[in-house]
Amino acid sequence: MRYWLSSAVALFVVAGIILGEEPAKLAPRVVLKSADGKKEVDLAKLVEKGPVLVRLTCACSGCDQELPYFQKLQDAYNDKGLQTVAVFQEKPEAASNYAVKKGLKFQWLADPDRAIWKTFDAKTMPTNILIDKGGKVVKVVDGCTRDGKNAQTLSAEIAKLLKTQVAQVKETKPEAKK
Repeated sequence: MRYWLSSAVALFVVAGIILGEEPAKLAPRVVLKSADGKKEVDLAKLVEKGPVLVRLTCACSGCDQELPYFQKLQDAYNDKGLQTVAVFQEKPEAASNYAVKKGLKFQWLADPDRAIWKTFDAKTMPTNILIDKGGKVVKVVDGCTRDGKNAQTLSAEIAKLLKTQVAQVKETKPEAKK
């Protein structure tokens, strides 16, 4: 009986792969300290409430230019349940100074040891990880686009999760006259 059950499970997994469907990848359990070190932030508890966008980032010029688009994302979907968490690789004091200076309106943490990068096996700065309510990793977008392209890609995915219209966070350029 166990053999048949194992075979059936294997068959469904193989069929899903052949059809282009990978088994759902769940977000790893991550507990980080708030930047002031006074509070623990448990990613599993955040995803119980709704989708979470984790942005593994730094205070470099590229991330700095991309940040307003991610702020627009949070503003657009905040009332619908999106939670954005920026995790900076800088030390807590530097991350705090940056977050205050930039007026971040979403949660941010400092992880100078880059533990969360290792947990998610993130190799690119920045890495954006969209996690659905319940913990399924829906989309990973690596790298920086200073024109908001990555944020707009994530906006479309977030809208699907929240069953709402896609928010326009990337500025569109007017067409040139011919």
